[in-house]
Amino acid sequence: MYSVDQVFLRLRGGQLELLLVLENLAGARLRQTLTYPTRSSIDAVKRAAKQLAYRGDVASVKNTRFRREDRGELKDDGELKRLFISEFAYHNEDDAWD
Repeated sequence: MYSVDQVFLRLRGGQLELLLVLENLAGARLRQTLTYPTRSSIDAVKRAAKQLAYRGDVASVKNTRFRREDRGELKDDGELKRLFISEFAYHNEDDAWD
């Protein structure tokens, strides 16, 4: 099982790209990139949270550091972090797939 350690959000080629850094209990890290054909950060974050919740191998996102690229600089984004956590929790509790 993994927890999401960090998320980096950036606009690339007219799409939003989320680089995820996942970590397992032994400390091994896995990097994965998710790309969504939207310019809306909110839509991309909601989709990513839902996708991770339904994967089944992600246990936690509560300690995630969420950073957005803005004019070449990385900035923490507390609002998107809260949205990511709440969307993951909502879909993680969804029993529609059981």
